[in-house]
Amino acid sequence: MHNNRSASSSLPRLLLVFALLGMPLSVCAETASPSAPIVIDLQATAQNHSQEYFVTLLQMALEESRQPGEQFEYRYSEHDYSQARWINQLESDRGNMVIWTMTNRQREASLLPVRIPLFKGLFGHRVFIIRKKDQPLFNQVRTREDLQKFVAGQGIHWPDVDILQANQLPVTTGANVESLFKMLKARRFDYFPRGVAEAWYEMSSLRDPELAVEESLMLVYPTAVYYFVNKNNTQLARRIETGLEALIDNGRFDAFFQAHQRTQEGLAQVVSKPRRPIYLDNPDLPENLPGPEERYWISLPTRTD
Repeated sequence: MHNNRSASSSLPRLLLVFALLGMPLSVCAETASPSAPIVIDLQATAQNHSQEYFVTLLQMALEESRQPGEQFEYRYSEHDYSQARWINQLESDRGNMVIWTMTNRQREASLLPVRIPLFKGLFGHRVFIIRKKDQPLFNQVRTREDLQKFVAGQGIHWPDVDILQANQLPVTTGANVESLFKMLKARRFDYFPRGVAEAWYEMSSLRDPELAVEESLMLVYPTAVYYFVNKNNTQLARRIETGLEALIDNGRFDAFFQAHQRTQEGLAQVVSKPRRPIYLDNPDLPENLPGPEERYWISLPTRTD
């Protein structure tokens, strides 16, 4: 019968034993306390609201796979870094750091991807931010060869640079998004390809009357944005994957994706006014992309003229 007693009924006796042995009561109290929260280090600062989509979706996924009694604590970075710096930090991480970035062969070789596209492939659908007065020039573009007359701007460590260059499209690089907008206005390049989930969201924050989203064109190439964890952290990767799959199954992933301010206007724009696609090859695409099922990808209408 004594073996069937609850832990709470045995606690007074344990306290007495600890007192008789001269041991600190804090040891016993710590044993009886709930487990410590699992700390998740984020690729985001608390002030960087552009990363909120990724943070919220990660929290939703981990909540779906949470075990009874588990708690999560999300820790923001004190500094914002380049993609190369975030990747370097994750390679040496011994905790539970999570970053999100576009995949390529090198990143999947050095990090552990959670192979569920966080934007359903929208980062492979790129519209252009241009100087507003240049729209007539882009109206004449019909083919990839036409586009070769213009120079694109991209971040120095972005996989898109290699994709554009592999397709013979000239590229100038900058340190970050903010500097690239300044370079565009200074005529250092002609167009800034941005994902459908980025362009209108960024322009609404920028409020610059000299810049606009180009009206007729869209680059299309296969790619995905994933969560990545340290190569050895298979447990965390499984937890995130399990949670994301559950969110897809119960419809919460698509509901979040369709309604979020980061995607809502972009999707409305490209669906209501289809664009002329310019298809590009992605020679650095890893082989293990998810299958073509609709649950992972989105299909957008395009112009056929």
